[in-house]
Amino acid sequence: MKLALISRNKETNERIRGLVESLDGQASLHTVAGGLEQAASVAAKERPDVMLLEGMRHDEHELLLIEPLTLSHPRMAVVLLSPNHSPEYLRMAMRIGLREILPTPVAKEGLLETLGRIHQRLTAGAPRSSGRILCFVGCKGGSGVTFLATNLGYALASRGQKKVALIDLNTQFGDAAIHITDRKPVATLADVCREVHRLDGAFLTSSMLQVLPNFHVLAAPEEPEQAMHLRADQIDAVLCTAAAHYDLVVVDAGRSLNELTVRAMDHAETVFAVLQQSLPFMRDAQRLLRALNALGYGKDKVKLLINRFDRKGLVGPDEVAGSLKHEVDRTIPNSYGAVADSINQGVPILKLDARDPVARSLEDMAGALAGVRSREHGGWLRNLWTAR
Repeated sequence: MKLALISRNKETNERIRGLVESLDGQASLHTVAGGLEQAASVAAKERPDVMLLEGMRHDEHELLLIEPLTLSHPRMAVVLLSPNHSPEYLRMAMRIGLREILPTPVAKEGLLETLGRIHQRLTAGAPRSSGRILCFVGCKGGSGVTFLATNLGYALASRGQKKVALIDLNTQFGDAAIHITDRKPVATLADVCREVHRLDGAFLTSSMLQVLPNFHVLAAPEEPEQAMHLRADQIDAVLCTAAAHYDLVVVDAGRSLNELTVRAMDHAETVFAVLQQSLPFMRDAQRLLRALNALGYGKDKVKLLINRFDRKGLVGPDEVAGSLKHEVDRTIPNSYGAVADSINQGVPILKLDARDPVARSLEDMAGALAGVRSREHGGWLRNLWTAR
């Protein structure tokens, strides 16, 4: 792995060089004494896999100057070295395509785990035998992400051939479980993350709701404050464990782009961006697609899904694709009454009325997904967790 470090701090340069040298030839380092103004030329000349940047002023204006860099070099991971880890600063960084912020002074373990995650993304095309991860995110509130994620999970499992897990990563107000069952969760994502040192397949399964013998749901935290201490490395552990024990893992990311949901999208084989046929949805879809592109996700990974599709709508799939410069992968028809009944009763629509157009559409989607062969997303991070 090729690294480039841009910093005016001599101590940082020496420390990072020492850490890289301790990796026994697994990484090389090019150092530049400077700041953000050198980043574009270093990226073009050295073409590193990872660029480490130190010396930022930690304001939104300066962060926005990095966005052209992430857009023009989508395969290059940009890592900020910063003492500032406030939630607001992290949110700003995520919006312009930065996945990683390392606290200074940089610790060896933190650098190794960061490089492991980046290595995993760079080698995401290699074959694997573990489960596939599908992530659903809404372009706008009210797009129907949770309904689609939960009911697609049920449709995948109801075919009887696959073990399916649903993870509710809408950590503030997630309610995926009540869409498909009236039973109370025995534990939540927050509970599992709090005891991540115990995490294995048996512990994960015992913390989930069983909707079908082969369909289990890990509920979101019951209260928003319980999500405040969740960390991205904990989400890594949950997803890696789930993928090792289930054939398919469906993630409900809600409408949030944050440290946790971006980490889930990094793991995902496919990210389904959900919108509806209206200009406000298309405007927000454009913003979301721009952010996902800045994060390095290509069109082969990000799939547009139109929910509540009406053939008589003013904006059709071709117009959506033309406006967003992104093909529409699939449409889910509008069947408001049946969907409302399904949500209000907490019963999957396929179980409530298998003949409904939405149920048939989701069953068709499940069949298409189940027929795709698994692909490997191996890397250092999985090895790190396996070794623990």
